[in-house]
Amino acid sequence: MSHQYAQMPEENLPKRKGIPGLRWWIFGFFILMMIINYMDRSSISIAMPLISKELHINSVTTGIILSSFGWTYALMQIPGGWLVDKLKPRKIVATSLIGWGIVEALTGLASGIGSLIGMRLLLGVFEGPVQNGANLSLTRWMRTNERARGSTLIDGGGPLGTAFGGLIVTGLIVWLGTWRLAFAGVGLITILIGVIAWLIMRDNPADHPLITQEEVAYLEEIEAEEDDTNAYSSSLQYFKHASPWMLLLAFFGYDAVMYGLLTWAPSYLSKVQHVSFSMAGVWTFVIFGVGFIGEVLAGQIADRWIRSGASVNVVMRTMLGFAGLGVAVAIILVNHVSNPTVAILLITLANFFLRWGGLYWSVPTRLAARQHVGQLSGAMNFSGNVAGIIVPIVVGLIVQNSGGSFVGVFVMFAVLGLLMAVSSVAINYSRKLTA
Repeated sequence: MSHQYAQMPEENLPKRKGIPGLRWWIFGFFILMMIINYMDRSSISIAMPLISKELHINSVTTGIILSSFGWTYALMQIPGGWLVDKLKPRKIVATSLIGWGIVEALTGLASGIGSLIGMRLLLGVFEGPVQNGANLSLTRWMRTNERARGSTLIDGGGPLGTAFGGLIVTGLIVWLGTWRLAFAGVGLITILIGVIAWLIMRDNPADHPLITQEEVAYLEEIEAEEDDTNAYSSSLQYFKHASPWMLLLAFFGYDAVMYGLLTWAPSYLSKVQHVSFSMAGVWTFVIFGVGFIGEVLAGQIADRWIRSGASVNVVMRTMLGFAGLGVAVAIILVNHVSNPTVAILLITLANFFLRWGGLYWSVPTRLAARQHVGQLSGAMNFSGNVAGIIVPIVVGLIVQNSGGSFVGVFVMFAVLGLLMAVSSVAINYSRKLTA
């Protein structure tokens, strides 16, 4: 149906009213979806100082609990990418949202370490396929020269969700007097977003009742931009080349620092910088809110720079390489300042550069045929979430064995930032990998 529109002169297109620029409204919803995603997954980090006190949990056990989400989240990436490719994003995204909303609400009933870990494992199962679904939608709803912005808008919901989560979850806990009811409230919001996702998402833009005929024709030109005639028959064949391996390694470094900050920043603020619980929520908002600004800015710069005629390799290697170096320098300087405010601002600066890594989500669409984007995105996210499993536990071990110090933690984060920089420079972003 939609393809025939692209073949017809504009004056002969069937008349249909809609919302101009609907694709950007759709991606605005994806931002909201990722805000909820990260608010739910970071809620336990925000409440952890209270939970650990109530349930008498030490630093190592805290690290295990914070890591447990990543166990199933990582395992779901490759099968989740396959499900997204086969069943399409709308079904997977809506089902996932409703499922993890139920789990988030039930987390408030946890009575011990085992039940907390169990709920985090279930949360990882349901959240696993969501970002792959959003990334596949990128190939239907965005032209090639818009995808850096699209990918960073989607991924930018992460720091924004953590930022607002710091305020909202903290506010709910203070208002309701318990972290348990706060989890229930956040879970109910997520279920509602899942219902909305089913109502407004469409896998094929032309099927959306609110899209204009002009935008249908505009998006149909994606077919002309992407020649998949020489595509590999299996997503595994992409790994004959170095670039996918470098992408996995770069994303490992990126996600390692991201999960380290996501899971441990509230405890660092509380235990090391002696920030009150309410003020920790404010500082969490600042750290991750600035990360969102960095991510959206990176997407805008990348797309504009490429449209100006610059090589994709020059743009992506420069931006992601510089981002990794920025993370390494800013985070290592935390160990050399004594003023708490300066230390927190340096962490904020590190997160600003770190979130330029949202550009990685545009890379699978550059390397792989459309039918393999979900699977390559899943492999990339699997690599990152292996880091998400390991890092919270390692941070807990370092903190416990160093008497509560985070010096070794920030050294580790700096090394991971360098890994991100070096691997990013080694990727060939300009070559679609074909048989």
